[in-house]
Amino acid sequence: MTSAPSPRGRFLAKVGLAAIAICIALGVCELGARLIFPPPPIASREPQIGYLSDPEIRYVMAPSQIGWIDDGSTTINSLGFRGPEFAVPKPPGRFRVAFIGDSLTLGWGVADNETFAARLEVLLRERFPNRDLDVVNLGVGGYDTRQEVTLLARNVSRLAPDLVLVGFYSNDVPEALDDDRSSPGNGPGMMPADPKTGQLMHMNPTPTGWWDRQLRKSRAVYVAGRAFNRWRGAGEWGMARLRMEIDMLEGHDSAKLDRAWSQVGLQFGRLRALADAQKFGVGVVVLPPREQVMGQYSHSKYQSRVRAIVAPLGFHVIDPLPLMIENGKPDLFIPYDRNHPSAGGHELIARAILRYLDEHRMVPPAASGK
Repeated sequence: MTSAPSPRGRFLAKVGLAAIAICIALGVCELGARLIFPPPPIASREPQIGYLSDPEIRYVMAPSQIGWIDDGSTTINSLGFRGPEFAVPKPPGRFRVAFIGDSLTLGWGVADNETFAARLEVLLRERFPNRDLDVVNLGVGGYDTRQEVTLLARNVSRLAPDLVLVGFYSNDVPEALDDDRSSPGNGPGMMPADPKTGQLMHMNPTPTGWWDRQLRKSRAVYVAGRAFNRWRGAGEWGMARLRMEIDMLEGHDSAKLDRAWSQVGLQFGRLRALADAQKFGVGVVVLPPREQVMGQYSHSKYQSRVRAIVAPLGFHVIDPLPLMIENGKPDLFIPYDRNHPSAGGHELIARAILRYLDEHRMVPPAASGK
C-alpha cells in the first residue's frame, strides 16, 4: 500500500507545478513578443566608431576607420567624413553636393550605402547620367547647427561644394540652447569630463555590459523595460530638451522656444555669409520625427518655423514629410527609435530631395568649375 505524500512533498509538488506554469507563461510571452516586436539594434558591435576631442566643435570623427554604429557598418574616410574617399581638390566641372547635419544625416544605424546622402548620389547619377557629380556627407552624430556650420567652414575651401544641404531635425531647436563650446555637452554618448585635444574616444549610447546584453536577448523583457522607463520618465523621456521638442511639435509657443529659434537663426545667418563668400547654394532638408510620419502633430509649427527663418536668407526648403506620409509605414524608422530613419526612410528622403532638385533645376547642365 502506497503511503500518502507528506505535507512537505505536497508543498514541493505545488511549487514545481507553479514553476512550470510560470515558465510556460514566460515562454508564451516571449514567443508573442517575438512575433509582434522586431529585434532591438545591437549597440555592442565592435569596433565602435572613434571620435577625437576638439576644443571648438567638442569632437570630430577620427579619420580612416571602419566600425559600427548600432547595426550600421560605417566607413569614415581619410578626411573624417562618412563614406568612400572623394577627390580633393574637386575636379574642374564637377557638381558637388555637401550635406551637413547630425546623426540622421550621418545615417545612424544604417549601412554606408543606405544613407540618404549615398542614395541621393546614386539617384542623381541615374537622373543625370552625363554629368560629373558627387555627394559628400559631413554629418556627425550629436551635432547642433553651430557645430555643423563650424565643421563646414573648416572644410569648405578644400571641398568646394556647389550646393550645401542642411539635414535639420526637430531636436536641433532645444539643443541650440545647450551649446556650450567649453563642455562636452551633447554627443553620441558619454564624453570624458575634461578631454584633451585630439584624445580618442569611443562613445556608445547604450550600456553594453554582460547583463545588459543578456536582457536584450529577451524581446519581452526589452519591450517591457522600455515601456517602464517611458512611464517613469527615465532616459530620453526624462530629458528637458525632449519636453521642449514635443512642445514645439504640439504647436505651443514659449519664450524659451523663441530663444532657441533665435539661436538657430543666428547659425543660419553664419551659413548665409559663408555661402556668399564661397559661392555655393544652400538648401535645408526638414527631417521629421516618427510621430509626424505616423500622422501625429498635425498642428506643428516645426516645418513652417524653419521655412520662416531660412526663406528670407534665400535658402531652399525641402520637406520630405509628405512623401514619407504617403508611403508611411512603421519600418521607415529604426525599431524602438523615434528619431533615426531606417534604410527605407533614407530612401524616401533621398527621393524627396531629388524631386526638389529636379523640379527647381538645381543641377545645371554643366557645373561651374570652382
